Amino acid sequence: MFKPALIGGAALLALATAQADDYSPAYTQCMDKASSTVAMGACIQAETQLQDDRLNRVYKQLMAKLDGQRQKDLREVQRNWLKYRDGHCAFLGKLDNGSIYRIEGAMCVMDTTKDRAAELERVLSPGQ
Repeated sequence: MFKPALIGGAALLALATAQADDYSPAYTQCMDKASSTVAMGACIQAETQLQDDRLNRVYKQLMAKLDGQRQKDLREVQRNWLKYRDGHCAFLGKLDNGSIYRIEGAMCVMDTTKDRAAELERVLSPGQ
């Protein structure tokens, strides 16, 4: 029982570190130092907050550029996206009782939020 969890933890740490280039330097440094799933969770939580702040900032900027109907459309799409992200990531985080699955769910929120922020940035500033 312990051995598969250890192997899974090592694989997850490798995955998180491999993807770290898309994230803040603080996240990369934090994950490099993380020696437990609790420490990894703290790193993921901090990066998720940064990515969420980024998403909120670009969402507000985009809303300011749109007219009334397009604002309503974006608001509806964003609400649907939030429901999807939260449901999908909660599902991944609860596939089993192990801490690795909780980390997987937290990474899902972090990754999905980062990706959504990047999508809205591309809409806000096409071609960049």
